[in-house]
Amino acid sequence: MLHVATTHSTVQDVEMTATIHDDLAKRELLPCEHVVDAGYTTPAHIERAARVHGITLLSPVVPDHSHQAKAGSGFGKSAFPIDWDNQQATCPQGSVSHEWRPLRISGHDYIQVKFAKADCQACPVRPQCTTSATRPRALALLPTRELHEIQTHNRLDQTTEEWQRRYAIHAGIEATLSQNVRAHGLRRSRYRGLKKTHVQHVLTALACNIARVADWLDAEPRTRRRATRFRTLCSAAA
Repeated sequence: MLHVATTHSTVQDVEMTATIHDDLAKRELLPCEHVVDAGYTTPAHIERAARVHGITLLSPVVPDHSHQAKAGSGFGKSAFPIDWDNQQATCPQGSVSHEWRPLRISGHDYIQVKFAKADCQACPVRPQCTTSATRPRALALLPTRELHEIQTHNRLDQTTEEWQRRYAIHAGIEATLSQNVRAHGLRRSRYRGLKKTHVQHVLTALACNIARVADWLDAEPRTRRRATRFRTLCSAAA
C-alpha cells in the first residue's frame, strides 16, 4: 500500500480519483496502469488520468441503462452513429436528427439529440426504438466527442475475455481491503477527528505492509487449515 487518503463518510469514491492521482504524482509514485472498481471511474476520469498523468485507468464504466440495452433487443444508443462535426445523429433507419442542444441532468452536462416527430411516427420499426406512443426518440450524449468515444469504446471493450483477464487483478485489491477490515479493524475509528483518523489509517496500512512482507519472507509455508487432533497425536507419538 503506497498511499492513504481519509475523507468524511459523505464523500463519494468517484470524487477522490483525481485527488489520489495528484497526490501520487507529488510523491513520484504514479502507476502506468491503475485498476479500480466502477465507483471510482467515469469517462472524464479516464480522459483526465491519461491526459494529465499518462495513466491507463482500468475499470468498468457504467453500462447503457436504456430499456433497449437492458432487454438486449431494439436499438440502444450504440446503434446511432454520431456526426460530431455536423452535430447530428443517424438512426438505424437512416433518419437524421433535427435537434442538438445542451442538457443538464443532476448537475452534469450532456447533449440532447432529438429526431423529428414525423420521422419517428412513420417509422416501421418504432416499437424497437421507443416505448413512447407520441414522442420521438431522443438521446443523451456526453458533452464532448472524446468522452463519448471513451464511453463507447470501454463499454465494448469490457465485454471481451481479454479485458476480463486484465481486470482479474482487481481481486487482489479486494483481498487487501478485506485483510485490513477483518484483521486490522479498518472500519472502526479509534479516535475523534479526521486528522487522528487519518493517522490510524496510515498505521493500519503500515501494519498490513509489514505483515505481508513477513509472510513473503517466511520460508515455512503456512497451512490454511488447523491440524486435526488425530494428526497432532500422531506427530507427538512420532
